[in-house]
Amino acid sequence: MQQLNIEIKTSLKREYSLCTHAVAFYKKSLRAFEQKYHLTTSAFLKKFEAGRMGDESDFFDWYAFAKLLVRWQKTRSTIQSTVR
Repeated sequence: MQQLNIEIKTSLKREYSLCTHAVAFYKKSLRAFEQKYHLTTSAFLKKFEAGRMGDESDFFDWYAFAKLLVRWQKTRSTIQSTVR
């Protein structure tokens, strides 16, 4: 049983690292969109969800990246609290 616990913790630490890299990637991507369009992600999401941003592919990527960032952050937080 002890070996199983060690293996599980090792796997979770590896997943935590993956989550950390994903979070960094999405944050960097969001910053690039914010700079390109001179708009915060929060303001963008409000406009996009209200249908006021248009149909550019960048906008769909931006929206998806913002939503994925939140999911990766939640997963990382859950793993972090489990591994402690």
